[in-house]
Amino acid sequence: MEKRVAIIDPVGIKSGMNHYDIYLCQAFDDLNVQTFIYSNFESHSKSIVSKVVFGTFFSSKLHQLIDFLKGIILSCIDCKRQGVKEVIVHVFSTHNMAFLTYLMCKLFGFKIITISHDVSSFTNQDNKMYHRLIYNHWSEYIVVHNEYSKQNILPLISPNVHSKIRIIKHGGFIELPDSNITKTNARKELNFDIETPYILFFGRLKSTKRLDILLRAMVGINSSIHLIIAGDSGKESFDEYKNLINKLGISERVILDINYVSDSKRELYFKAADAMVLPYEIIFQSGVLLMAMSYGLPLVASDIPPFKEVIDHNKNGLLFESLNVKDLAHKINTLFEDNVLVHEFSKSAIETINTSFSWDEIAANYKQLLS
Repeated sequence: MEKRVAIIDPVGIKSGMNHYDIYLCQAFDDLNVQTFIYSNFESHSKSIVSKVVFGTFFSSKLHQLIDFLKGIILSCIDCKRQGVKEVIVHVFSTHNMAFLTYLMCKLFGFKIITISHDVSSFTNQDNKMYHRLIYNHWSEYIVVHNEYSKQNILPLISPNVHSKIRIIKHGGFIELPDSNITKTNARKELNFDIETPYILFFGRLKSTKRLDILLRAMVGINSSIHLIIAGDSGKESFDEYKNLINKLGISERVILDINYVSDSKRELYFKAADAMVLPYEIIFQSGVLLMAMSYGLPLVASDIPPFKEVIDHNKNGLLFESLNVKDLAHKINTLFEDNVLVHEFSKSAIETINTSFSWDEIAANYKQLLS
């Protein structure tokens, strides 16, 4: 009998989860698993049933709440109609909407596979009661993406549910790059200089990602190298970073796009850049890291545990001592002083994604969790 599973994802395209959902479901199709996606985007794959039941941007929190409640109810009703018994839910923090998602799914009688992307919130959004309900009582399985996340979630959940934890890697984005867009094309489209070296800091801005460390490192980086900062600041103000840029006297070397970045614009930035820099202080997993590697972008990243599980120093990227401004500047300069190193890192990054972050293997691991 064909297995059926749904992904209920209110976040979707707002945080790039649309790619995760689609790639997982495409791989499920090869394993004879029928999938349904309920989110805020359409899949153009014939094998995936996707329904737009959630909005994307809202004029008020009330509007957002009404849209969310409508979407979650419609999702659950249609899942019942389709004969779905198990649903996959992404969790970044255990806030009100996460609680309502789980509550509704349990009221409809679904088994829930939780994908815990961030095992605890960096913004103090976690509600302790919701956290206990979601992880200790309402999750059939708890999926984390690496050993670091597993070790961090164990103290936060009841010992009697430790056996529910599974490590399943976050897949790569090897199908994402558009081969029709070259570096030259991208730079012309963005009005970037063709010859200038560019490093990229990409994604939603959070204090834990320590953009300030990278900005301070720019003073010690070769003056020919420019920095692209692209991503939504969310609830955080960007003023602090603007003031720091001006104070350091690097404004002429910094390109700012502090907005939601569309897929088409992201494609241009990833193609135009020469390297990706991830100066994070703490994180549990990074889709941006895997996306950069999928594009063959050389990486310079902090030596925090989740990055060390992916980046093999001096083979598919460079690791610098976390929070060390001078070491970050040194590693970036080292990268740009050696064209052979850039080429080798690019090649090795793509090989890493192909061999270690295959969606076929990931889907097979998820299928084992389905009843």
